[in-house]
Amino acid sequence: MLFTSTAIETWGKRIRMEQVSDSFLRTFSYNIVGDGTPAAIIPLLTGKTELELPEARIKFAPNKLIDPENIMFRILKKYGYHTAYFEDMPWIGTFQYRYNGFKSQPADHYLRAFFLEESKYGVKWWNGINRRHCVGAVPQYRFLLNLSEQFTGLEDKHFCFTFIADITHENFNMITTSDDDVVSFLRHMKSSGKLRNHLLIVMGDHGSRYSPLRETYQGKMEERLPLMAIILPEMFKQSRPEAFTGLKANARILTTPFDIHTTIVDVMGLDELANDYAVPGSDLPRGLSLLEPIPKIRTCGQAAVLSHWCVCSKWYNVSSSEPIHSGAAKALAAFVNNITEEMRSKCIERRFIAVEWVMRLGSNEDLLSFRYGSDGDGLHDKYVTAAAKSRPNSETYQAKIVMSPGRAVFEGSMKYNHKTKQFVINEDDISRITAYGDEPKCISSTHPHLNKFCFCREMQTKVLVVQ
Repeated sequence: MLFTSTAIETWGKRIRMEQVSDSFLRTFSYNIVGDGTPAAIIPLLTGKTELELPEARIKFAPNKLIDPENIMFRILKKYGYHTAYFEDMPWIGTFQYRYNGFKSQPADHYLRAFFLEESKYGVKWWNGINRRHCVGAVPQYRFLLNLSEQFTGLEDKHFCFTFIADITHENFNMITTSDDDVVSFLRHMKSSGKLRNHLLIVMGDHGSRYSPLRETYQGKMEERLPLMAIILPEMFKQSRPEAFTGLKANARILTTPFDIHTTIVDVMGLDELANDYAVPGSDLPRGLSLLEPIPKIRTCGQAAVLSHWCVCSKWYNVSSSEPIHSGAAKALAAFVNNITEEMRSKCIERRFIAVEWVMRLGSNEDLLSFRYGSDGDGLHDKYVTAAAKSRPNSETYQAKIVMSPGRAVFEGSMKYNHKTKQFVINEDDISRITAYGDEPKCISSTHPHLNKFCFCREMQTKVLVVQ
């Protein structure tokens, strides 16, 4: 089994997957469930959110390490699988950037120690463009693909997760250099006969987060709808022909990383590993197999996708003449500054410069047809149908604002309580859509959760302040 993941969906656009296999199916409604890589990878490798796992975030438990027994590699090893976890850029690793790392090596084959030494703990990457993307004379992405080719040649049962970020992390235009090698890798999987007994998934954890493209509506959608393309093993399709039919039927139905986890264990015949959690009030599990029928009327609330990330939601522009327009924008700006208050000695208070738009979430039946909706950190809010009450006690808004120093652009979703006249904002519902670069370097090692909000005092003289 092979997982290959990249930071954006460019490969899916540039490479015609059907040239590799006529059963390489892309799902067009694969929706992320949170901000950044961990929100995509943790549900996929565990079937859970980070808050459902033992606490190991630097912010909340600086001395607690991640127990690898909760991650798919160790779990599958108990079922006789040989496992590999290949990830580059270890200095900002999925389980290290905001987390304390693993108690012990999570998989049989694990590259973190190698890449830390090879990159001199990331110095190579930050020391100019020369040789940044290579391991010796080999492109780093090709190095990972070569290892994946070798690993998938093992005769025993195996599971490989290959996560390539280096070639796309700062400049997604660089990914074009990998086209030929990626095609070569995919063709190898086919010509070698490995697709007969391998589940192959080519995916992105999210779309571009910091770029001029991200500031457009198209970029906003692409961030939330990354590539997810799947090839089922030929032997599996023969033994269970209805599975591919189900997969095709679900290609344009709302799906999430929780569903991919359930799909993987379904193909393995390990249904007991599927997480059966259901959002309170929903009659559907949060994670559904893409090989079985998924209801077309499934909502983001039932799938545990927050309104901030849900592309199925209907948003309506709020006129600048409405008091709520400036109220929502200023509330978001105040919240951003409140987040950095704990480090005010190092992080300066940002100034609110402009509001680009404010939108209101429509109270449509898709969102209000069941009594509970997933909200942020695992809490839930009750909803009633539109027929029961013409105006709910709270409404959801989203604002895009610009703050200074520099040009820090934030998009944030929030709830407004009509009774208390207050906005309620969750840190997880805020996106920073302009790159922060070195702005937070004074706190990055100790408070990485503040990176997208903090502007270090020592940086004030190094940037042009937007007026």
